[in-house]
Amino acid sequence: MAGLTQEVKEKLLAALALAEHSIAKAKFKVKDKLNLIDPIRIVPYYGFGNENYVYLKGRVLEDEKVKDDRESNNPATHLKNTFKRYESDEIPGIKLMASFAGQVKEVVTDEEGYFEVEFRTEDRVDYSKTGNKIQLKLLEQKTDNDVLEAEGYVFALGQEVEFGVISDIDDTVLVSNVTHFLGQLKLMLTKNATERSPFPGIAGFLRALGKGSDGQGQNPLFFVSGSEWNLFDLLINFFRSHDIPEGPLLLRDKGTKFDRGTLETSEEEYKQEKIRHILDTFPSLNFICIGDSGQLDSEIYRQMVEEYPGRILGIYIRDVSPDKRDAEVRSIAEQVKEMGTEMLLSADTLEAARHALQMGWINEEQLADIEQECEKDSTR
Repeated sequence: MAGLTQEVKEKLLAALALAEHSIAKAKFKVKDKLNLIDPIRIVPYYGFGNENYVYLKGRVLEDEKVKDDRESNNPATHLKNTFKRYESDEIPGIKLMASFAGQVKEVVTDEEGYFEVEFRTEDRVDYSKTGNKIQLKLLEQKTDNDVLEAEGYVFALGQEVEFGVISDIDDTVLVSNVTHFLGQLKLMLTKNATERSPFPGIAGFLRALGKGSDGQGQNPLFFVSGSEWNLFDLLINFFRSHDIPEGPLLLRDKGTKFDRGTLETSEEEYKQEKIRHILDTFPSLNFICIGDSGQLDSEIYRQMVEEYPGRILGIYIRDVSPDKRDAEVRSIAEQVKEMGTEMLLSADTLEAARHALQMGWINEEQLADIEQECEKDSTR
């Protein structure tokens, strides 16, 4: 795929996904008719909410029994887990019930097995009383051994919040080689959650931003990525293995916009849509955005600066691309600066952290911790 443009690559991948969906749809119909479906379960992803609105996405799948990647360093086990993640058999058109803060919603999974649930209320949600969990229950069964219930976790704003953070994952937090297809494939197939590498110092930088300038804050982190939902558990294990603070992950559906009958939106449009969702959910909160130069994070964040004046405090772009792309990013940085937001193209995490200190977003003690972590991570 080296000579293909990004647009052509995305169209080819979308066409392949469409073909895969057709096969999966036919496979499900046959298995369902012959009662060959394995026990199913609800897979809730992380949700988020404000005082009057709560959102959660999840999926209903056959239970592939993917093991925690931290349990084994065996390459064969990791390959088996990777296959199970991507071969996951979704359950379309099945009803489930979601309950939160006295409200009950019924939803039906789409053709890829996904569901979304939103709770809206005029009364202020008091998370100290309601808790942060949404109760989920299947209203239909496929086998006698189905796991009928699950809990989804909702991230809500704490009391001490200065700003929020929106970060990409691939080649921003996690070394993924997204711009090199074979390198990305090798990492995905051979490295489990504990073996995959974070960029030096990024865990400390995210922790510092999360705690803010006084080190006591509860600034929320959101991760918007082109990675697919099939990798949700691997990414969560990666975060926990490397002490990266967790937050809602907004990942990408593997497939196409079947409900619209069109090919999947571009990654740029997809990310913009998810970031708008975050900004609209927390209208009084400003954000720091983090990405990399390998894809279109600069263009995506520039669009957000235009659409939400004054809401984006700063943008950090990790330099992972050739000089030609660097020139494009610096040009965008100049455009963004004219709109009142600084964008820094940084060679490493430490450069970004020093800038954050100058801006008053982190403190000296946190910078020292990031410096130590950069040294430690670089020797791994």
